[in-house]
Amino acid sequence: MDSVRTNNTYFHNNFSLCARAVFLVLILNTNYLILSSQQTQVYKPTVSRILFVLDGSGSMKQKYDKTSKFETAKELLFKLIDSVEHKNPNVEFAVRVFGFQSPNTLHNCKDSKLVIPFAKNNATKIMSELGHITPQGMSPIAYSIQAGAGDFPDDVHSLNSIVLITDGEETCGGDPCKISKELLAKRITLKPFIVGLNVDSIAYEKFKCMGTFFATNNEASFYHAVGVIIKQTLNTTTAQINLLDQNGNPTVTNIPFTLYDHSTGKIEYNFIHTMNEKGNPDTLYLDPVGVYDLELHTFPSIRKNDIELIPGKHNIIALDAPVADLNVTCIAASIANNDAQVLVRTESNPKNILNVQDLNGQGKYLGARYKTEILTAPEILWDTTLIPLANNDFKIPNYGTLSLIPTDNFLASVYREQGSGNLLMVERFEINGKNDSYRLQPGQYRIVYKSKKNYHSESTKTQQFTVEEGKTVVLNL
Repeated sequence: MDSVRTNNTYFHNNFSLCARAVFLVLILNTNYLILSSQQTQVYKPTVSRILFVLDGSGSMKQKYDKTSKFETAKELLFKLIDSVEHKNPNVEFAVRVFGFQSPNTLHNCKDSKLVIPFAKNNATKIMSELGHITPQGMSPIAYSIQAGAGDFPDDVHSLNSIVLITDGEETCGGDPCKISKELLAKRITLKPFIVGLNVDSIAYEKFKCMGTFFATNNEASFYHAVGVIIKQTLNTTTAQINLLDQNGNPTVTNIPFTLYDHSTGKIEYNFIHTMNEKGNPDTLYLDPVGVYDLELHTFPSIRKNDIELIPGKHNIIALDAPVADLNVTCIAASIANNDAQVLVRTESNPKNILNVQDLNGQGKYLGARYKTEILTAPEILWDTTLIPLANNDFKIPNYGTLSLIPTDNFLASVYREQGSGNLLMVERFEINGKNDSYRLQPGQYRIVYKSKKNYHSESTKTQQFTVEEGKTVVLNL
């Protein structure tokens, strides 16, 4: 411990001055208010909904492998959807098609329609309805993605995703990337998946900001890409938070943290970081829709913003957390009698209290310089550097007790003798003819007192006394 110095602070009568305890009881109309707890829910959607936004523009009539692009997409979607529906009853599909209602010459940039709404066992209906469509028009991709967000039922228990199937880029001046970000910010759908049918490199660069892009150039690659997307969408999304110590190892744990919605600041999850039975950070089951900000509640807190989860995958989120444990204990004192508050301030902002920690408790702080104040009488101050992965244990002396037996009502002051004739006043108080006791840190003291009914300063009296750890000194006044 750095050298301990004392300074004047307030003196709390009948408080533990090596410590003090605080209890909170909530009572309403003489009845106890019972606060119930709620366990954090594991995210598990009751239904997964996948909307295919299918390009029906004129270019989809071009040959793709054995037949046209549109025919290939129609037939392979039927096979995939039919297969998934037989294995997973908790999935629903829908199809929106753009660019098929008006010829290209009309430049209809609102040519987009929900052809098959969401329902279970939709494969046959999708095949039948798509059979009536002939590609011919423009490619209002941004408009179709935005309109597609309204195709999903209002259901907070569903996981929504959009799969765009196209052979080219936006031709109506829209901004698909902007629309994609807006949907993600509103937590409506996952960031879109894009399946490109022989898409050139220029279009690919424009699609990258929109979502996850899959390039395909034949039936096999198309079938595989859409299959991967469906599987990824239906898989459970998990995450683990690796809190890295100063050596870059995920050893830090037992710290609470919060996940916020990045756009609104709304609290989405509260957890206390835990290591599982294998000694690894515990697995979390999170909603993959949206963008998160993470706050680790150390002193001061640490944040990591703009976290996007990969749906259907195990996401590892790493956060540098070089924390140090601060333990301040009272020598030979029980916790019951010595749970005083420890005020911790940063060296850079010493006027503001960073944390109030109980004596004989533990706090987690970032490794740095701090100013620490313990509310004993007199108070104890020190400047210290907390070092991660080191022993940051600080011990203070146990209090002693001053017992006063008065014969009158007095005005009194207690001083600690600092040496070289200097006095540090601990507190001024009144004694109203009753025995009382006060807890003080060990040291040399003097009490200066005068009867309330005596109006002459010369009647002031002084007694010197010594306070020792765990012992009581009795003064007759």
